[in-house]
Amino acid sequence: MDASSGAGRPGRRAALFSASIARASARSPRPSGDSPDAESAWRNPLELRQLRYFATVGRQRHFGRAAALLRVAQPALSRQVAKLEAELGVQLLERHARGVALTAEGEVLLSRAEAVLAEAGALLDEARSQWKEPQGTVTLGFSPSVAELFGGRLAALSLRRYPHVRLRITTAASPVLESWIHEGRVEVAILNGPTDPSRFLLTPLLEEPVCIIGLRADPRLATDRIDLAALGRLPLVVTGPPDGPMQRMLMAAQAQTGQVLSPLAQVDTAVVGRQLVLAGVGPMVEVAAVVRAEVASGTLQAVPIGDLRVQRFLARARGRAGSDAVSRVAGLMRDCVAEMIADGSWPGARALDRGGAVEEHQSQQGLS
Repeated sequence: MDASSGAGRPGRRAALFSASIARASARSPRPSGDSPDAESAWRNPLELRQLRYFATVGRQRHFGRAAALLRVAQPALSRQVAKLEAELGVQLLERHARGVALTAEGEVLLSRAEAVLAEAGALLDEARSQWKEPQGTVTLGFSPSVAELFGGRLAALSLRRYPHVRLRITTAASPVLESWIHEGRVEVAILNGPTDPSRFLLTPLLEEPVCIIGLRADPRLATDRIDLAALGRLPLVVTGPPDGPMQRMLMAAQAQTGQVLSPLAQVDTAVVGRQLVLAGVGPMVEVAAVVRAEVASGTLQAVPIGDLRVQRFLARARGRAGSDAVSRVAGLMRDCVAEMIADGSWPGARALDRGGAVEEHQSQQGLS
């Protein structure tokens, strides 16, 4: 087989296509000359709507799901994408029975389109703000337990400081939030570590001890700290998805001690887990902040497990410019976390500096 044929072609086509996009973006706004081609290029510019339609199909890998998200009819969406392919002179998508797949050229354009759309959104937000107070909607992502602990205080602080900014708070487990950040559905999130720094812009926020949370009268928890080896002897309620940070941490602890964990129940959220603990089903593995009210009232106790700690990071997508409102709210989130650690509202939490090291200050509220 000739070296210019076969598997090498898609990569070279994509490189040439990428270079053509770069050349096109460097041209003057309106083509010069009186030729029909120049006038046609000016009359038929690439539309942001087409890029948004294509990017949504490219991310969803399915016209039906993309049409539902965009709230447009599927035939109209298909026509717009076909028109974009015709204008660019390349095939961007390969249609098949289960949906679509991106061609090499489609992969290149998707990356460029997402960057262009993000910049356009940021420009629009800036224009609306008229270079004064930030305004617009900022979409945040938290785990359910972090939203319960942090969302109300953050919203109240945001309303006082940035009255023209509206927060939209969504909740999901950390693995889902990571996908939402990548897809552009969430602009700023608080993720549990460890998290891949090559995918996100990460700002360390805090770390807090992982605890066994049980009834105050449970004699098995009558200690200042639970040894890792003791986990295998406790009937546990575990929280979060199997691929989530808490479950991964427990699996690592299990491998370290040789103990086999046999959870009584696995639940998606700490809110449900707390109800099981209160009902006497068994103790739960979580952080103390999710039961701060019950610990304060003497109903429950939270006992640290060895040296297990979970770290939390402020996360934004790499390569995607945010509006002024997004940047301001991200800064506000850091301030709010620092305040909660300082006044004991985030039990057991210790602040992390920008390098991820623990700072001296720690929440003074007890765990049990």
